[in-house]
Amino acid sequence: MDLPILSIDTRAIYENTAVLVEACRKAGLDVFAVTKAVGGLPAAARAMLSAGAAGIADSRVANLERLRKSGIGAPLMLLRSPTAGESSRAAAAADIILVSALPGIAEISRAADKQGSSREIRLIPMVEMGDRREGIMPELLNEVVEAADKLPGVRIRGLGANFACLAGAVPTVDSLRCLEELAKGLEGRYAGGLVLSAGNSSALSLVFEGRWPRLSYPAHLRVGESILLGWDIMTKEPLPGLRQDAFRFYAEVIEVAKKPSLPAGPVGCNAFDEQAEPVDRGCHWRAVVAAGRQDIGAGSLIPLDPGIEILGMTSDHTVLAVDEAESSLAVGTCLEFRLDYGGLLGAMTSPYVGKIVKE
Repeated sequence: MDLPILSIDTRAIYENTAVLVEACRKAGLDVFAVTKAVGGLPAAARAMLSAGAAGIADSRVANLERLRKSGIGAPLMLLRSPTAGESSRAAAAADIILVSALPGIAEISRAADKQGSSREIRLIPMVEMGDRREGIMPELLNEVVEAADKLPGVRIRGLGANFACLAGAVPTVDSLRCLEELAKGLEGRYAGGLVLSAGNSSALSLVFEGRWPRLSYPAHLRVGESILLGWDIMTKEPLPGLRQDAFRFYAEVIEVAKKPSLPAGPVGCNAFDEQAEPVDRGCHWRAVVAAGRQDIGAGSLIPLDPGIEILGMTSDHTVLAVDEAESSLAVGTCLEFRLDYGGLLGAMTSPYVGKIVKE
């Protein structure tokens, strides 16, 4: 095996999307499926749309362009406000853009107006609801919306909120009701009414626990991690009916040896400026696989063999404790891993990881 391999099972992505679409439908919600963790992979997007997703969302303009060039005609949502240099491309690729600052809205308007298209870009202003990432402070919302209404080529379509990305703020019924009330304050301005982009995968616990409130407006969730990994992103526990095997990471063993568990001599920080805290296991069996941070970024690998434990990772090596491994290991053995969200994001964007798509 020349490179570590990431295997992508689009059937599992389809099945997970179908379960979540049905659960959200019963709660009165649509699903915009998010492809940013898979780099806008068209095969993943097709599986999501076939399973009932209302559209595809991504944070990168290049990914939306990739999806559109692949022939996908469903609504495309840009999750992150474009930079000034991206505005023209964003206006051409996206049907809906989540925005949080008036200067950025003005850039999108100029780009849309310059393109001379009869198509208006639908904008969803994001409201700061406690996660302290992007979002307009509620008391400034009317001011921003009034200014945006005067700009050509763009149209306010609704309001949005984000949770559990930066500060870990958990979506609650109260926060959703607050978003609803803010939308009511804008009523009467827009023909056809407003929609609520009411959260991301972190809100699914409210759906599955039957606590999602009935809202006065059509609403959707932007769901990526839970579709792809099959779990509740707040607890990392499997969601009912979802698969956790859509992605598998394979790396080859390049060393197996018995070594002391503690370092020799004085120690300082490791290659990533971390202070290592090794456990004294005595002299034990270790294996090294040919994969590291250049392959999975800041994420984690989870061995499928419960007897294998990851001890540490550098740029190009991952060191494992293998004393309890269920099968014998040797140089050349291929080991199989699950990934967390950061690991999936890193593996999909790393040029050092081969991708195999099962459609």
